[in-house]
Amino acid sequence: MFPPAGRGSAIGGRLARQVYEQLKADLLAGRYSAGEAITVVKLREEYQVSKQPVMEALHTLAADRLVEIQPQVGVRVSSFSPEDVATFFWIFARTEGGMAYRAALTRTDAQLAELDQLCDSIDALPGATDDSGRSAHVPQNRAIHTLIHRMSAAPLAADISQRLWDLSDFMIATHGSGFSGHLAERNRGHREVLDAIRRRDAEGAEAAMTRHILDSPLAMPAGSPAVPPGSYDTAR
Repeated sequence: MFPPAGRGSAIGGRLARQVYEQLKADLLAGRYSAGEAITVVKLREEYQVSKQPVMEALHTLAADRLVEIQPQVGVRVSSFSPEDVATFFWIFARTEGGMAYRAALTRTDAQLAELDQLCDSIDALPGATDDSGRSAHVPQNRAIHTLIHRMSAAPLAADISQRLWDLSDFMIATHGSGFSGHLAERNRGHREVLDAIRRRDAEGAEAAMTRHILDSPLAMPAGSPAVPPGSYDTAR
């Protein structure tokens, strides 16, 4: 998969990026379980690289909060409490709601047509009840939300929100059952956001996006005190 190791610092930097991107994709896809140990030796063997690019990649993933590096102990996949997960989604929902609010005001007709096509493609996905449904849904879902970020014409905020999306997908993959049994309702949420953006209804788009995120798997664990009951309202 990767070029031979040990070919200079420039190649080493590129190798670290490649290891980072592949390992991150595996983490977001749920290949690893929360709390699972990750050994540097095994990663070196898998990617056929030296120790340096593996460690660089792991330190970047630790900064992303996807893994935890424990000195003298090793590396483990990050694990979060139900309260931490619920609080994250509560804040994430407001961030995405704000992006949808702006998107309704600044979107172009061409972008709206593109969003229509993406929603049609995700509606055409089978409503699978196993991880095969999730594997097809995740890239399409990310494409929809990335387009809404682009519609918002706020690149700095969009960059921050994209990083939150990584953490969101990671939590869903490692702390729950993915999107099993949830695809139909997820797709209805996209349509509600799209319809509000089409009408240039900024408040409606914000409310629909907030509901869409908070209705995600793991977003509101039963009995969790971290998310106030009925907190879909987006009043400031």
